[in-house]
Formats: sequence, C-alpha cells, structure tokens
Amino acid sequence: MRTFSHLDIEEQTTGTLSYDRVNGWSKPFPDLDSKNTLVVVFAAHEYCDSPEPLLEICNYFPESKIIGCSSPVVIYDGLLLEGAIAVGIIRFEKTQIRLSFAPVSTFEASQTAGQHLSAQLADVDLKGVLIFSDGATTEATDLVRGLQEMLPPDVTITGGLAGSHTLNDTWVLCDGELKRFHACAVGFIGHSVELTRATGGGWRLIGAECKVTRTSGRRLLELDGEPANTVYQRQVGSDIGFGLRESSARSPLAVRWPGLEMQIVRSVNSIDQESGTIELAGDIPEGVTVQVMTTTEDEILDGVDEAIERMRSKTILPQNNALAVCVSCAGRRTVLLDKTAEEAALAQDGLGHGIHQIGMYSFGEISTTSSGPPQSHNETITMGLIREY
Repeated sequence: MRTFSHLDIEEQTTGTLSYDRVNGWSKPFPDLDSKNTLVVVFAAHEYCDSPEPLLEICNYFPESKIIGCSSPVVIYDGLLLEGAIAVGIIRFEKTQIRLSFAPVSTFEASQTAGQHLSAQLADVDLKGVLIFSDGATTEATDLVRGLQEMLPPDVTITGGLAGSHTLNDTWVLCDGELKRFHACAVGFIGHSVELTRATGGGWRLIGAECKVTRTSGRRLLELDGEPANTVYQRQVGSDIGFGLRESSARSPLAVRWPGLEMQIVRSVNSIDQESGTIELAGDIPEGVTVQVMTTTEDEILDGVDEAIERMRSKTILPQNNALAVCVSCAGRRTVLLDKTAEEAALAQDGLGHGIHQIGMYSFGEISTTSSGPPQSHNETITMGLIREY
C-alpha cells in the first residue's frame, strides 16, 4: 500500500456541480480550466435532445478534456438526482492526461475499439484509464481485452457502460461531443497520479455450483448438460418465493473463472422458455462454473461498505483534492427501489465528505482485477478514486 506525506494543499484542484431544469446550476463553474483538467459529466438521456447545459460546460472549459455518458439518475456529492447533470472536475499540475475515443458499432467491434484506444493511450508512464462506452453495443470484456493489448500490465482500468431507461437512448460524451455507439477513455500519465479502484457487491450464493457446458456469446445454453433455464428455475424456484420475472432480477449468476479468486456477477437479462436459454448482460465462456445468487436491500447496501474497505486496503484516503467516480449497476436499483438514494449517501460517508463525488447507474461496470482475464461486472458498485500527490 502506498503512503503519502500529509501536505497542506491550499489551492483547490477539484470540484463538483450539478444542474437541473428547475434550479439551473448548483454553483458557479470553478476556475479550473487547463490542458490538464479532466471534466467528467453524467447526465440524463434527454440532454442529448436539449444539450444547452452540456454546451455551457464545453464553453467554460475549452482547454479541458471532457468525457462522460448518459445515466438514468446521477450521483452528486452523496445525493441521487433525477433528470439532472452531475459534473466532476480535477486539474492536474504534474500529470498529463490523454483523451481517446473509438466507434463501437456492434458487440463484435468491441475488441477492435479497445485496440484503437490502446494505441492512442499507450505510454510507459501510463498509470490508469477511466473509460465509458455505449451500453447498447459494447461487449465490455472484449473492449477491455483490446484496451490492454498495448498497455503496461499493471495499469488500472475502471469505468462503465452508458445507462439510460432503455438501450435505445444511451450516449457517450467524447471530448465534449455527444456520440452514440462510441467508447471514450482518458489516460493518466506521470509519476504523481493515482487511480485506485474497488468494487462491492452485496450478493450471497444460494444455488449449487454448476459447470457451464454450452454457450454462445451472452447466451447460456446448458448447465451440467441440461438446458440452462431448467437448472436455473429449479434453483431459483426452490430458494426464492418470487415470480420468475422478479426472481431473475434478484437472482444473477456468480461466475468463477479458473485461477481467479474473485467471482464475477452476471445479470440475467431475459429467459427464452421455448429454447431453455438464458441471455446474460455480459459474455460467459464455456468451462467456467456458476451459482445462483440473491440479496436484500440491506445486503446490497452492505456492498458499499465492502467497496470502501477494499479502497482503504489499497490507499490512504485523502482528505481533499480527489475525485471519486462511482459506477453502480442499474440492476441494483431494481432491488433498492426507494432506498437507492442511500447507496450514494453511504458511498459519500465512507469516502469522506472532503472528497468530491459523482456517479452514474450503468448497464455494466468495468474494473480490471489484479490477476486473471480482464473483466466487466454486473450488479456491482465500482469506485474509482483519482488524485495527484
């Protein structure tokens, strides 16, 4: 774990603000524009059609690197806001930031898009990458696999897939320009920058472990040689007293890769009763093992504490001048419902109120692991803490 001297930094180099149509901007724009300033923007999908507030950001920060994406609700310093925009700003003094973006028109194009991003970001002193991509067309695992091809192996990668109320209205902000079917990323280059990532879940295993015996991309065809849905319904039906639709929302699959200690969670998007197949929210290879999971509202909120503890195990949390970017899965909202706002508040309390925080609800979370293959996640909360020391 890296330690830092406690220096009194008088000049504020981070900031956050929010916007909604009733109240306008929550505060004046901070005077932080520079060629090494990063502006991260999360916004409700409707601002794609009414982009005036987004244009104000671009006009006020003409030299800065501006990235972000759509989200059904946004997080702003511990608050959950609907129909709003959340903006996080961090200006670096000794760190170079490099922006890249690439089209992602289909799932199959995801790895190629990652390779394009990798070529633009590659640098011997690259320490971390913050990435967002269109949730409608991106296979996040392939995107990260392509991104890693030209990067040092210890580079931290964190981010997520643009979310919205439906897959038809997601978008990404690339250098201040709204784009559909794209990925955008920013790389942090230098010896004085840190991007620390941590994830939390809040799910518990309830089913027997099964081997994945046949798949096709995101479609799970067979478990232990039986139709996947036959096995899934048998386990879900015996352990949870919900209807099938509610059960699938509350019963994702824990996937365990050989040689990888942590489990990766995959949401169940849909079930084909006729063919017995299950469509997941991410890729799943043959040969891995899976187990059914479930949770409650309180257990999901415990996942925030889990992420905070993992963050604390990797770094000493700063008191100020850091930007936390929180990406939580849209599926967690289906469990939390009216308690969703508590997740943002708990994250702010755990990180410390001196750390500026923005966040989004995504169609997939990106967080590389310390070992094993690159991973995208579902049903997790992922935190990326950005700071210069």
